[in-house]
Amino acid sequence: MRKQKLMKYFSSLLALVLVLSLLTPFTAAATGEGAQPFGNGPSNSELQVKAAIAEQLRTGSSGPKLHKDLQGLSGDEEVDVIIQLSEKPVGLERGIQKSKGKAMNPFQANKVKSNVRTQQSSAKKAMKARGISFAEKFTYDTVLNGFSATVKADDVDKLLDIEGVTLVEPDVTVEAFDEPSGEQPETDAPSSGSLSFPGIEALWQEGLEGQGVKVAVLDTGIDPDHPEFEGVYKGGKNFVAHNSSLYTTERKPDDASETRPSERAAGQPEFNANGESFYTSHGTHVAGIIAAIGANDYGIKGIAPQVDLYAYRVLGAYGSGATSSILAGIEEAVNHNMDIINLSFGVGANTETDAAAYAINNAMMEGTIAVLATGNTGPERGTMGTPSTSRLGIAVGNTTSPETMHAGQVNVQAGDYELAKPVHLMATTFGASLSDQLAGEFEVVAVPGIGAAADYETIDANGKVALVSRGEIAFIDKIAAAQQAGAVAVLIHNNEGGSNAPAASGTYLGDSFEFIPSFDLSQTDGEALRSALESSSGTVTFGDFTQTLTIGDEVHDTSSRGPSMPNFDIKPDVSAPGTNVMSTIPMYQADFPGVSYEEAYTRKTGTSMAAPHVTAIAALVKQANPQWDAFDVKVALSNTADVLDTNKFDVFAQGAGRVNAYEAAHPEILAYAQDQAVLDEEGDMVDHEKGTITFGPQSLEDGAVSVTKQVMIKDITGNGGNYDVTIDETKSFEGAAVTVDQSSFTLNGEQLLNVTLTAPQTAEPKAGDELLGYLYISNGDTEISLPFAADFSGEPTAVTDISISETDMSFDEDGVKDAADLSFTLTGDLATNYIEIWDIMNPYGGPYGDGYIGYVHASDSLKADDHTFTIDGQYQPWDGSPATTIPDGLYTFDIKGVPVSGKPSFLHEYAGPVIVKTTAPEITGTVTDGQATGQVDDMYSVYKQELVLYGATFDLNEKLHASYTATQKGKPVEPVAFDLAQDGSFTFPVSEKTDSVTVTVKDAAGNVGEAVIYEKEKPGNPYPGKPDHPGKGKSGKPDKHPGKGKPGKPDEHPGKGKPDKPDKHPGKGKSGKPDKHPGKGKPGKPDGHPGKGKPGRE
Repeated sequence: MRKQKLMKYFSSLLALVLVLSLLTPFTAAATGEGAQPFGNGPSNSELQVKAAIAEQLRTGSSGPKLHKDLQGLSGDEEVDVIIQLSEKPVGLERGIQKSKGKAMNPFQANKVKSNVRTQQSSAKKAMKARGISFAEKFTYDTVLNGFSATVKADDVDKLLDIEGVTLVEPDVTVEAFDEPSGEQPETDAPSSGSLSFPGIEALWQEGLEGQGVKVAVLDTGIDPDHPEFEGVYKGGKNFVAHNSSLYTTERKPDDASETRPSERAAGQPEFNANGESFYTSHGTHVAGIIAAIGANDYGIKGIAPQVDLYAYRVLGAYGSGATSSILAGIEEAVNHNMDIINLSFGVGANTETDAAAYAINNAMMEGTIAVLATGNTGPERGTMGTPSTSRLGIAVGNTTSPETMHAGQVNVQAGDYELAKPVHLMATTFGASLSDQLAGEFEVVAVPGIGAAADYETIDANGKVALVSRGEIAFIDKIAAAQQAGAVAVLIHNNEGGSNAPAASGTYLGDSFEFIPSFDLSQTDGEALRSALESSSGTVTFGDFTQTLTIGDEVHDTSSRGPSMPNFDIKPDVSAPGTNVMSTIPMYQADFPGVSYEEAYTRKTGTSMAAPHVTAIAALVKQANPQWDAFDVKVALSNTADVLDTNKFDVFAQGAGRVNAYEAAHPEILAYAQDQAVLDEEGDMVDHEKGTITFGPQSLEDGAVSVTKQVMIKDITGNGGNYDVTIDETKSFEGAAVTVDQSSFTLNGEQLLNVTLTAPQTAEPKAGDELLGYLYISNGDTEISLPFAADFSGEPTAVTDISISETDMSFDEDGVKDAADLSFTLTGDLATNYIEIWDIMNPYGGPYGDGYIGYVHASDSLKADDHTFTIDGQYQPWDGSPATTIPDGLYTFDIKGVPVSGKPSFLHEYAGPVIVKTTAPEITGTVTDGQATGQVDDMYSVYKQELVLYGATFDLNEKLHASYTATQKGKPVEPVAFDLAQDGSFTFPVSEKTDSVTVTVKDAAGNVGEAVIYEKEKPGNPYPGKPDHPGKGKSGKPDKHPGKGKPGKPDEHPGKGKPDKPDKHPGKGKSGKPDKHPGKGKPGKPDGHPGKGKPGRE
């Protein structure tokens, strides 16, 4: 939901700007047909690194920079940051030397590392000398020069004064990328396991199974006791910092196992607000796709089952972790000479210039192939996030594979009602025979309600077939409830408002050990049967089971799309199967000795599952071509990919296409697109090479354009031959064209092609003005391709410099913290726009089920300008009731709108978290034997606990300022400030001379609580040591949370299992209510990306 939204620092500037200013494409003149090959210049792979080098050198060339989300911070809040320094790290320096045709020996590498460490030591000393207090976490000297630390908000600006500092950026929370449990999006081609992947078996027959290739999975960890990893798992590291409020025990550095159930600290929910469990399984599933050895009777096996497998735990509880931990994992992988690393996680920022993207670039230059998942926030454009936006890394999208779908004859008799028809199954039991499972006649029972576990309490479903209605909870939860009740099968019928109603839903979930046979009934048939069962008992038989093999090769709807911005660069690089992939899951043997692993497998969907397919294939390609470097492997994967249906999926959906393992390992030729980038402030140019042709953004308002890129063809096998070159424009723009100077050639070693884009002047460019397609090179037997893209639509609209002047407010008209200014800059005009209030404590609440309770601003237009809106406590609820006061709560204020330019299609930024609170702290306490002990109960404690679920937190003493006043001989002594424990408890010594003790707590929103916790015995007070006036605070305040009971107990299952979630996306709202979400998005998904409506997991 919003873990990627609420970053790991408590800030008033939390907006993620989707578009940042980087390099503009260089326009080159055509060199003509007489152009010569590069002769004795640098090799193809050496040229690949130069644009990435240029970006990093530019970062520090114009003085130190503070990330926009850290600007304007103040106060004592702790902020997690990553501090980058100017000395070049080993990876970058090696890339620079390689681009000059030079090699770096170990002595030189150690010298570079020594310089980096010396600079880091000097910077830390300077920080201490300037009074900057910091807690250091990780240091980096290979893939980055810098360190991660926690500092005070007041000190963030001071970091720019430290000599050598080039960039300070937030240490944001990162998440694993698999689809959350629930209804799978409809698809005509769901996929199965990995064994049928094209070309894999042929490579195995050649003895290529990954032997000798070292692969590290940076993820949530691994189950080292799983039989599938016996012999291939070589060990791992843990980079997740211990947090006593999250974990019960501290780990050893080499413990890379998954987060276990036994590690959950008291007070932590089993499932967080996103429905993610505390204990993790993501990394084990990813590792199994790569390297499972096939220790099972079901044919489940990894693609490269003989690699040397390593696990680096960089994501902890709930599948999330800090960027600093990920950087440490990348650094460790490079320093330990990993051949390939897999990263199936990311954040929302679409940028090529953050620490994670730089680290991936430098890892590639050090020789470590980096494979990354793009995310699960498709199908809209530009939804991918860092680090998959790295220029040099291999970003992977999610496609489907062929799979067998099942149907069967259903014969029902209930009184006079009869149903006899073939029905598709939405789910089946993995490895089981339908004929065996459903032989005989069964009683049918109608399950009331929604088919949740509680709905079975009044009926007997054991050994019977359950009839269940669609609605409210996920299909898989309905299936699980029926199975737990003993049902042998379930008939799930559609309902009013369900997709495809009154027909069957068309849902397909695949097969799993956890499933029982589940039939997809229409609303018409289901409701008729339910009505018949009200007056008669019913029976059902099954038979005539059929199987249908689907085609596959569809890009999954949730797969995040490119381009990476602002260069309009083609991402993903390639695509691979990631839908309903069967792989390993942990059983936590350390917690449950003797547990069986026989069925320790399940299906997951997402680019997290697609990326390890490419990682494993890269291992086979590397084994087949040990002389290749990281860039040769990348280009081979791209050139040889199979282009999917271009009528459905453009270059930003599929990249170069779906990878072809065998062709990537054994290419006849490879084609490298040449590009140029600015090296430094003096304007020096360097070459950059890749497997795609990026013409980038081109302005047509001032005149026609002509841009030429060059493609170098290299003969890999030495066979030579005659080749033809063709251009396929999959999306055209009037008057624009891509042409090639040679439509055919004879290959003799190398051949240079000039590829030219021309386009006419256009007075008023609009969104969607672009030219896309593929360049094909073929000799009849061999064909490779390169995608190309050009953008003519102009600059996108963005919200920048967003801030809110107060993060703690109390709308009680007492003149204290009663208002705040929300400020931002809008770079383009908006049509429909509004500022919404999102309730962090109830992310599925509100009239539309999306957590938004109402808005503080709405209009039909908003001009490009600097804007400030005053938040004065009044808001308009979305349910149409009169405007009223914003209730107490934990919120973000979200700016949403539709750009007039259409670019992007929808805009979304936010500020927060913001706390609204009008209640005074409640204080209790006593004094015994000269020691005061007590407790402060306050909503700040509740909000602190909730923010932990989003990867954010704060020190309770930053929000609650406690002091006590003692009297001696009837006279008050000067108040003494004291700190509360993080659970609100306190203790402090009390002198024997003290007559009374009054505790006062003032919160950050201006509310004051006061209580007398001690008075000496005196006439009229027969209870010595007991206060006469406990808990005195503000009175007469209305209850802001009526009916909510005691605060502070987190929901054990927040947001889990809600199918058919109310639609919070543009144009999909409940009927009869005003459409508050113009634009389009995916229904039923938490809105974690601006205007895209997709969750942050793949």
